[in-house]
Parts: sequence; C-alpha cells; structure tokens
Amino acid sequence: MMPPMMNNPMMAMLQMARNGGNPMQMLQQMAGQNPQAAQAMRLIQGKNPQQLRQIAENMAKERGVDLNQMAHQMGITLPK
Repeated sequence: MMPPMMNNPMMAMLQMARNGGNPMQMLQQMAGQNPQAAQAMRLIQGKNPQQLRQIAENMAKERGVDLNQMAHQMGITLPK
C-alpha cells in the first residue's frame, strides 16, 4: 500500500523535488493522463526561474495566499 502522501500527485512532486529528483518527469507523465496537468505543462515550458516564480506569485495572489508562507508550511525554501 502506498503512503497517503504519495496518493496526492502534488505532494509526490514536492517530495521528489526535496530529494533532488526531477518533478518534471512526473508532471510529463501526468500530462498524458490529465488535461489540467497538460495545461500546467504548457504554462511552465520554456520559462526561466524568475518567470516561474512570477507565475506562482500571481496564482497565489489570485487565491489570497502568501506564496512564501505556503512554501514554509510545505517545508520548501523558495529561491530569491
């Protein structure tokens, strides 16, 4: 049986990133099975780190969430 956290694709990607893995591999696999994941892939492809951060900040702001606070709660350190 898989640990509950690994049933959640986002948490699995975060865990993979924390362990030095490549979460893009998992996202590409998901994109083949899920239209929303495919849309996310199109959104982030070809972007540099600053552009990706801006996208994440904008998405968080639209939802009334502080990106840095959310990252801290998930145990992630965001690059500056």
